[in-house]
Amino acid sequence: MDVFEAMESAMTMRWFADEPVPDELIDKLIWAGTRASSPENSQLWDFIVVKSPEQRARLHETIVPDISSLDPVRERMADAADPVKRRMGESGYHLLATLREAPILIFVCGSSLVPGDPREDRYQYAAIYGASQNMLVAGRALGLGVAPTGIHNLNSRGVRQVLNVPDHKIIGVTMAVGWPTRPFRPVKRKPIADVMHFDGW
Repeated sequence: MDVFEAMESAMTMRWFADEPVPDELIDKLIWAGTRASSPENSQLWDFIVVKSPEQRARLHETIVPDISSLDPVRERMADAADPVKRRMGESGYHLLATLREAPILIFVCGSSLVPGDPREDRYQYAAIYGASQNMLVAGRALGLGVAPTGIHNLNSRGVRQVLNVPDHKIIGVTMAVGWPTRPFRPVKRKPIADVMHFDGW
C-alpha cells in the first residue's frame, strides 16, 4: 500500500476479530516502530508484546476491574451533539469492555537520556510517539487494526506490576492490535489550508 494511502486511512481501530496475528506481522510492527526518529538517535523505546490470553485477561482486570464504573462516561459521550464524539465514545467503551479479546497488546515504553532518571519526559515521549505513529501506519498497510491509547493510565501502577516494568521506564502508549471487524475509512482532519502558515504565523 502506498504510504500516503495508508496515512489517509490509518484510523484508530478498536473492533477486532479473535483471529490470531502472525508473529512475522508483529515483528514488522515493531520494526516500523524502531524506524522512527528519536532525540540524538537515542532509540529510547522498548516494546512489551502481550500475546498470552491469561496475561491479557490479567491486564484487562487490572485496567478495568469494573466496566460499569465507566457507564457515566459512556452515557455522556452517547449524548454528545457531535456524531464523531459519539462514535469515539462507543468505540472507546467497546475497547475497554473487550480488551482481553484483542489478540495482541503492545506497550510502548521509554526512558530518559539519563539512565535511571525518568524525569526528562520530553525526550522519551518524542521517541515513544514517533514509534507509535509508525506502527499505526504500518498496521494499516498490513491490513491490521491498531488502537494507540493511554488506557494503562487508568491503573498505571497495577499495569507496571503485571508487566514487571523497571522503575526507570515509563509506559507511554498501550496499543491493541488485531484484524479489524469494521471497515477502514478516511480519517477526518482539518484542511491543510486551515493549519499552514508561510514565513510566520
